[in-house]
Amino acid sequence: IVVLCVITYLYLYKDESLVSKHYINYMAIPENDGVFTWLPDFFPHVAVDISIYTNVEDDYFFLIFP
Repeated sequence: IVVLCVITYLYLYKDESLVSKHYINYMAIPENDGVFTWLPDFFPHVAVDISIYTNVEDDYFFLIFP
């Protein structure tokens, strides 16, 4: 029963400080959005289907694109 409780908690837990954004391509990211401050200089400008997840309080981000 303990294992079931832990699995349920992990499944239902949502990090309230995690912000997620999705863009169809690099050009769709608004210049005043602040996302550019998180992207490295070598980020490909031809990237599409971009998902960005940030947590300012814990100072981390990750992004996914094919």
